[in-house]
Amino acid sequence: MLQQLTNLSDKELISRARKLKDQEAEGVLMERYSHLMVAVCLPYLNNGPSTSPEEIYPSLLQRLSDSLKTQTIPKANEWIHYTIRAQQARADNNSPFFPSTESREQQQIEAKIEKAATNQKEQQQLIVTIERTLDKLPAEEKYLLKEFYMNNKSFAELAEAKKISIEKLRQTLQQAKQKMASLLMNETYE
Repeated sequence: MLQQLTNLSDKELISRARKLKDQEAEGVLMERYSHLMVAVCLPYLNNGPSTSPEEIYPSLLQRLSDSLKTQTIPKANEWIHYTIRAQQARADNNSPFFPSTESREQQQIEAKIEKAATNQKEQQQLIVTIERTLDKLPAEEKYLLKEFYMNNKSFAELAEAKKISIEKLRQTLQQAKQKMASLLMNETYE
């Protein structure tokens, strides 16, 4: 059963933990994000009273477990960050987690893309939106995005063609993706 649970998405694990009170699903979710919990907590360990790992982690896990059963959680990593910050701020109440505006906007775009996968009309609208968004980008970024995603060129091929390092290309492509995502989010509201 544990092997099957590890193959489930965060959303499915959260649903099982919440609706079915499945402690194994909760455990798999906590294990999946244990590295994040440790990384976020490390700077605060042993910096004052009640900040030893033996005290912090059990109380944090209990708080995460409690909020998992009572809150709507769209993005597990944001929820964990929020809960850890609340724990570090010594907030006693288990205040509800609210996803960031950026996260909600991203979820709306993801939903549009999922809908387009099964709806021909939505697909055509999405293609038009993406083309319009690409046209708003500088020529260099537009070229890189098209070559990498549409023509399946590798980092090495593009770096060689542009006479830049692979790392520089990766950074430029990342910035172009972020600009395009931002423009797509703005397109959602027009």
